[in-house]
Amino acid sequence: MSARQTAAAVDMAAAAWAARMDARALTADQREQLDAWLVADPRHLGALARARALLLSQRDAATPTADDPPPERAPLYSRRRLLAAAAGVAGLAVLGAGMRQPAARQAYSSALGEVRHIPLEDGSTLTLNTDSAVTVAYSAGRRLLYLERGEAFFDVAAGPDRPFVIRSPLAQLATGGGACCARLGGDGAMTVAVLSGKVAVEGAPSALAETLDRVTGRDWTLRTGTHDAVLVTGGQEVSVRPGGAGHGTLVSFEPVAPGALDRALMWRQGRLAFADETLAQAAAQFARYTHRRIVLASDGLARRRISGLFDATDMAGFARAVAVGFSAKYREDGDSIILSD
Repeated sequence: MSARQTAAAVDMAAAAWAARMDARALTADQREQLDAWLVADPRHLGALARARALLLSQRDAATPTADDPPPERAPLYSRRRLLAAAAGVAGLAVLGAGMRQPAARQAYSSALGEVRHIPLEDGSTLTLNTDSAVTVAYSAGRRLLYLERGEAFFDVAAGPDRPFVIRSPLAQLATGGGACCARLGGDGAMTVAVLSGKVAVEGAPSALAETLDRVTGRDWTLRTGTHDAVLVTGGQEVSVRPGGAGHGTLVSFEPVAPGALDRALMWRQGRLAFADETLAQAAAQFARYTHRRIVLASDGLARRRISGLFDATDMAGFARAVAVGFSAKYREDGDSIILSD
């Protein structure tokens, strides 16, 4: 008895069938092969219907103007119609024929404590904060980047006809040009701060859309004109985070206090800037750049507030400055720097 396919494998095969059917009419032999695939597993019909519906919706996704005629309704596919209209393909090996190859991907990462500046082929610049990773997948119609972990700053070269899209597990954002910073939290939440330009933020595409993207190489991208997208402009910040069981995704949107964004982005120069922040908050920021940790031995010391500009990789220097400024005791124990009253 053959092993049952995973849902991801079914979606991948369905996406390949949908792309093949969309590219050109199937031959008689191809329709027979598709017929056999459809009856092999009851999940195949639904997966193919979803894949074809997504292809049609994305292909016809352009927002009509007031003068445009109403869009044609996408055809519905019943089981009988699917089976009759698609009676077989010469095997999955030939499904790639006639489909455009997906964009080539390039992975970039930074080590713990490293800030890395990376020029991109379109004139944009990518800056990775400590322990961060991005995968770049450029194509003719879209500049796509996956934020895998950490934090990245994007100085985007203007390209209104070739959107710059950044994806994370929960959200994706798109811009035609400008500057923004995106950071992933431990729970998959993404915070986006915009310095200049306009950035549209919405939920990430479905797993099926990602599968179709990989199989067909089509330019799936965020539709900035839809009501689902939040438009963020310079000096504003939006956070997208898990909403918990039954609550989907939660979005918070707020302006940034004057100067706060500039301070938050000092990491690009290898610095950390604090403005009346607690020692506990400052210690947590330093912990992102090293395996060492600052231990604040009392709650009172942890609540003390500090302002200043410090080298992000000089935790010991920061701790000594705190000890002097707050008359605290400084002690090192392995990878820990202990500050006490």
